[in-house]
Amino acid sequence: MPNTKDQFKRFQILDELLSKSPNGVGWELIDIAYRNKGVRVSRKTVFNDIKALKENEKAPIRNNKGKYYYTEPFSLYSQYNPKDITLAQELGNLLQQFSEFPAFKGLEDIWLKLKERLPQVSQKQIVQFEQNDEYVGLKRLNEIYEAIKNQTTLKIKYQDFDKELREYSISPYILKEYHNRWHIYGYEHKKGKIYNLALDRILAIENSRLGFRQQKPNDLAFLNDIIGFTYLYNHRTNTYAELEVVKIKVEAKRANYIRTKPLHYSQQEVEAESTERHKVFTYQVRFNNELLAKLLEFGKDLEVIEPQHLRDKMIEHIKEMGAKYGI
Repeated sequence: MPNTKDQFKRFQILDELLSKSPNGVGWELIDIAYRNKGVRVSRKTVFNDIKALKENEKAPIRNNKGKYYYTEPFSLYSQYNPKDITLAQELGNLLQQFSEFPAFKGLEDIWLKLKERLPQVSQKQIVQFEQNDEYVGLKRLNEIYEAIKNQTTLKIKYQDFDKELREYSISPYILKEYHNRWHIYGYEHKKGKIYNLALDRILAIENSRLGFRQQKPNDLAFLNDIIGFTYLYNHRTNTYAELEVVKIKVEAKRANYIRTKPLHYSQQEVEAESTERHKVFTYQVRFNNELLAKLLEFGKDLEVIEPQHLRDKMIEHIKEMGAKYGI
């Protein structure tokens, strides 16, 4: 196959010309086709491309008085072997899962172009990702991604659930995904601190005239200590929720789920306190609503041992749930 991406692009142009011109094409037409595709090379390079296409890709090219043509039906893409084709099909399926994420913009278009030329392979679905195509925040991913990359301050109109419309001026630093939802974290210029906004509640975005505030080393350090998106911030003391040890006791039958998919990277199993019936795990995290929700997912199979305030929260939720069912 071609040595570079640029050479492959030129091979594509040549292949298309030779496939559609049974009577042959001369240097002038090839040069025009290259230029129309934004390619400017010397006449020598064109002749080297024709030679490489013939020798390396086994293209049946013949020269008749300065005009080049295929002596038999040929396609550059037919040179893929069956394993390459299968791999391309699998890659295409994966790309489709990520098609909304800005970093993959354009790749789905490349895949469609290849798909038109590659032999069709009947293939059942092998991989299925968790996704939410109806999530309205997806349409905001690209412009925020570009703003982060280009260090552009944004003016964002934001409508939170059951709250009034607000406007924020943010220097964006990072996009974070959790449970098929996306949030943006950045420095809010009016408040003078890090803010977290959900993409599905953004109504409009435009560039701000404010200069971009560079991210500082500790601006997003708290993200390592939380599960999910939210964090508790004390405006009086200008501090985040305290980093603390959370200890839980889990029924042995559910422990393997936690071992193989830790709730947080700080997870540790306390062998000394574990028994045949229960396993004990600890975490170094900051309290937030997502932590509470994650622990509640395990229902009766999980008990919070400490800290006491988290245990009290669990008890409060359990009582309220019981009341709804008349318990």
